[in-house]
Amino acid sequence: MADYSEQTKVIRRYMHSSMSTKAMPDWQPQQEQQVYRFLQKLLHSPENLLAHIRHTAGATVVRLTYGYTPKDEGDEYIKQAELVMGAFSLASTPGAFLVDTFPILKYVPWAPFKRIATKWRNQLTELIDLPMEFVREQTQRGVAEPSFVAEWLEEPGHKSDKGLIPAAAASLYAGGADTTVSAVTSFFVAMLHYPETQKLAQKEIEEVLGKDRLPTFADRASLPYVEAVFKEVMRWQPLAPIGIPHRLGSKSDDEYNEMRIPANSMVIANIWHMLRDPSVYRSPEVFDPSRFLGSNTEPDPGEVVFGFGRRRCPGMAVAHSSVWLSIALTLAAYDMIAPVVEHGNPELPSLEYSNSTVRHPKPFRCNLLPRSEKMKKMIEDMAL
Repeated sequence: MADYSEQTKVIRRYMHSSMSTKAMPDWQPQQEQQVYRFLQKLLHSPENLLAHIRHTAGATVVRLTYGYTPKDEGDEYIKQAELVMGAFSLASTPGAFLVDTFPILKYVPWAPFKRIATKWRNQLTELIDLPMEFVREQTQRGVAEPSFVAEWLEEPGHKSDKGLIPAAAASLYAGGADTTVSAVTSFFVAMLHYPETQKLAQKEIEEVLGKDRLPTFADRASLPYVEAVFKEVMRWQPLAPIGIPHRLGSKSDDEYNEMRIPANSMVIANIWHMLRDPSVYRSPEVFDPSRFLGSNTEPDPGEVVFGFGRRRCPGMAVAHSSVWLSIALTLAAYDMIAPVVEHGNPELPSLEYSNSTVRHPKPFRCNLLPRSEKMKKMIEDMAL
């Protein structure tokens, strides 16, 4: 349950200072490097696609947040973040714990949720402390890489505010990766179900950039169809269909569209319905990027999918750029093809997703083929 406290304001202020749309160009080289690594991983072990998506998302957030470059496999920081992400996803699912609805249950001795909460708190404490020690040690040695935390520590501010930097970093570290995983995985699901859309996006990339280089952030405005694919990924399978439950911050009742909202109410946004409303999006169950092109475009899902107002996800710009770059580079580098099974039919991913705050599709298979020998060589020769 998320309340909007003074501490929350300080944490969000730190995040906004480094992760606004205006600040993102400073961090894009690090994002590009991680997606290049992703392309190389797909070349060497395409059968591990889902694991590579998870590792790349985690590695990107860790690199940006702490200036730390994770090991390729089995990195302890990434493992710890995944534990906390799993706990967060369950804890923030409405109805997962009755104590959220009936707070009096916290006084019941030996309640099972207390043991779970203690375990999760210990995991969160470790997630907060270990990477911060890494940054401090690197800073003292004068070898710290640029990162959000290094930047925040150098900012002038009250000592009590500085004490919230570890929490700000951990919330970005633990929450940012999972949303990116959800969106990028949904992109692959969409491309397998809609191969013609994949071909149209690849055609645009070749017409604009040729076949001698990969897209960069500087090309984004020149690739409107790829941008539409990105938007449709966010709309078609919303990564958090009901967002994060929030409690009304006011101590008195509130009103919205002549509806009374009692003080301390739990507020849940039905993002899924907003993005699947047939009165807003034509044939909402169909993956159709063209809905965002032309003169009669449909609403940008970015206005909804990351929350609303002061509670909007402060890391939205980071997630946007990471997901867009993953989509653009993968389209340029690889053909995504569904495996052929009995009677020559394609084995398409299930459209059934997990029932959690941040949704994920069931595991699926995907054949990945470099788009040409020249592209394969380009991926192999990337300097990282």
